[in-house]
Amino acid sequence: MRNILILYLFFLLTGCAIDEAQPQKEKQLTLAQNFMTTSQKKVMLKIAKRRHIDLTILDLSANSIRKAIKKHPWEPGFDLIMLDGIVAQKSLAGLSFQYHNPAFAAIPIGVSYVPDSIVKVSHFNDLSQQYLWSAADNKAQTILKANLAYVYRGREQNKQLNQVYKDLMRGFKDHQLAFDNYQLLNTLLLCRYDTYLHVLKKAAKRRRFTFALDNNNHYYADFISLSIIEQSPQYITAKKFVHYLDYMRDQQAAFRTAFGMAKKYEVRRQPTVQTLLNYLEK
Repeated sequence: MRNILILYLFFLLTGCAIDEAQPQKEKQLTLAQNFMTTSQKKVMLKIAKRRHIDLTILDLSANSIRKAIKKHPWEPGFDLIMLDGIVAQKSLAGLSFQYHNPAFAAIPIGVSYVPDSIVKVSHFNDLSQQYLWSAADNKAQTILKANLAYVYRGREQNKQLNQVYKDLMRGFKDHQLAFDNYQLLNTLLLCRYDTYLHVLKKAAKRRRFTFALDNNNHYYADFISLSIIEQSPQYITAKKFVHYLDYMRDQQAAFRTAFGMAKKYEVRRQPTVQTLLNYLEK
């Protein structure tokens, strides 16, 4: 009996040792997104690997993501969703999620300029009244219009305010130039911070970017949302991954640079994502 007990303990201990020696089994997650470059995907895959997650990244439009969820609410073919831009987030309206953060990351919009002693932009209004400019991406222009529609939201009951708003919008149109290679190298460019980092700065190294174009260093921003689908069987793994992405956003400058994110969206008295969505068409 003693020999049997010793043999049993031997197999028990050696079995535990074998289990500990085995690499940790990777957990599966599928992420649907509408914006990532090859470099950004590599960043996400590297993060997942560190957490022992086998991550699959799907390229899907916002509308395709919505259709998949509507057709199979609990098994649409992915566990997580990342959408870039509040315009894309309109496709999520009316859908339910186990977790949803419409403002996971703020992408500031601002003006990129070539340093010049004459041109000194201090406010977005300068693009309507003083300087010629061009739009380096369509997203920044949409966000600027939505924010200004919010700022002048009382104009329908105030004729004077409404006239100021109309003059401002007309000025933007009158001062806007078509975007081309000359504008890329010389002109004031309205853009998102990620466009500046990954496109404009590479094309013209002298370019700079300013997003604090309002009082008290306020800035306007577009947003990346992060969601976990309803009743995802991988919810625990997905939530841990979300927490780690939150950490990377707040603590790792290289991660923020890769996506053009601001460190933390702490701008007060600015509209929420939902509010901006309501002003997109106004």
